[in-house]
Amino acid sequence: MDIYRRLKTEFDGIDSTIKEYTDDGYICNYLNKLKDSIKTSDRELMIYCLEAIDKWYAENLDDILHNVYVVNPESHKKTKKLVHDLLETIKITELVIPTIENKEPKKNNLKKVFLSHSSVDKKYGDALRALLIGLGLKNSQLVYTSYAANKIPVGENIFDYLRENIGSNVFVIILLSNHYLNSVACLNEMGAAWVVKSDYLCFYTPDFDFSNPKYSQCALDTRKMGAVLKPNSNCRTSMLEFKNIICKLFNLDVDEKSWSSLLDEFIENIKQ
Repeated sequence: MDIYRRLKTEFDGIDSTIKEYTDDGYICNYLNKLKDSIKTSDRELMIYCLEAIDKWYAENLDDILHNVYVVNPESHKKTKKLVHDLLETIKITELVIPTIENKEPKKNNLKKVFLSHSSVDKKYGDALRALLIGLGLKNSQLVYTSYAANKIPVGENIFDYLRENIGSNVFVIILLSNHYLNSVACLNEMGAAWVVKSDYLCFYTPDFDFSNPKYSQCALDTRKMGAVLKPNSNCRTSMLEFKNIICKLFNLDVDEKSWSSLLDEFIENIKQ
């Protein structure tokens, strides 16, 4: 059984064992977030939560074993070992998981793609832009303010333009980073996309902090599948799903040889 399926199978036992002993808000929150990470296949969040649970057990196991009200202390010893083993295995294992949900498009008359990003993350934005143009998207169909050919026209008010162009006929790509969450302008773009119910996908910079409270409190559905832009096999699989979505939405066609070259170039562009 692969590690992802094992964690999914073992979670209920881990959760019930710990919550029978304590209702401490912090540890219960880590358990709840671990459950969310399993649903969304979020490897970074899985590791973060398992580390917190492993640390909690290391600090509390002795008290648990000597607590006369604990009916089955052996179950906690077993659970502590299980949590630690899962954590260490996930750290050294490439998680093979579904990445981006390939759902049917709502419409085939989309006019534009809007790439919402922080200018600090231009490197990753440029890589996504090159991939989209390589797939056959026209410059006139892409709004990406960090690239001359895709900028908002001279004389246009940026927020008026975005308000007029972010709608149900625009597909939004949100490039999330720690800089993005600290930018009022970026959060306004995110909010505008959410208000008009634009379809969207999220990509994450490699250093993105999934535990940032601004992320859990933002307008996005944080359970929605996304992809971390790391040059690894998970990212390559995600970009294949992304390619299929864009090609279907915009009626594009790219042969396998061209796609292979585009993907290799993309992975090279996002390397640190």
